[in-house]
Amino acid sequence: MSEPRPGLPAARTRLLHQSSKLFHHLFTRVPGCEFGLSHTEHTRLMCSHRPLAGRRAVHLSDLHLDRYLPRHDRLLSAIADLRPDWVFITGDLMTIPRGVEPLFRFLSSLRAIAPVYLTLGNHDHYSGVPLDRYLELADQHKVYLLVNQLVLVPFPGGELAIAGLDDPSLHRADPACIPPRHPGRFTVVLAHAPNVLDLLDHTHAADLILCGHSHGGQCRLPPVPTVWLPHGCNGRASGLHERNGHRLYVNRGIGWSMLPIRWLCPPEIVIIEWE
Repeated sequence: MSEPRPGLPAARTRLLHQSSKLFHHLFTRVPGCEFGLSHTEHTRLMCSHRPLAGRRAVHLSDLHLDRYLPRHDRLLSAIADLRPDWVFITGDLMTIPRGVEPLFRFLSSLRAIAPVYLTLGNHDHYSGVPLDRYLELADQHKVYLLVNQLVLVPFPGGELAIAGLDDPSLHRADPACIPPRHPGRFTVVLAHAPNVLDLLDHTHAADLILCGHSHGGQCRLPPVPTVWLPHGCNGRASGLHERNGHRLYVNRGIGWSMLPIRWLCPPEIVIIEWE
């Protein structure tokens, strides 16, 4: 996997991440210092595919889980109540190395609910934790970390294809792992940043693309929809977007970056249901 392409966006991303790490180091020492993260909204997304009718998945993004808090236990309880068949997580799992332990505590608890499939984001790559360590821990905790890889889940009459791309905002995504169309196959693409939509054309057989990265802007000041979006969003802050016949959903995520504040932009759990 290559490093980000040289230029202003890549340099800005690296600089912002280094600044973010300082804030995360600081605020992880003050666990009660959070605003606007305790209430999580649920968004329901319907998909039509007969072999998967009645199945359900939960999509999370941008955990930034550098400290384990009571809200994470509440989140686990809410997900357990949804009784998902799968859990999808699209990157920015943590920000600083000390997040490894609380992160995999959370992922292990999720795995007790349903199989977990996840990808990496820009913060994961810049955290200082090597890729080999992520892969080792994922294997140890029996979660599926997909780095430009594909998993096929068979069903009577069809299958679910889960293609996990490495982070598009760092130019690490390789869409070649997305499988071709096949009768009865439904393909979900997991990627961290919304610019993944601009990497795909009509030849890519993606039925649903899931990502995060934006935090929905994290703080909103009406009538301005978003105050700031990170590089790699390409103007897509949240919700559904379409291009070249592909459907993308941008999850607002459940964590924070820079400051532990969300304003008029609550954390989000996306519930995907097939009919």
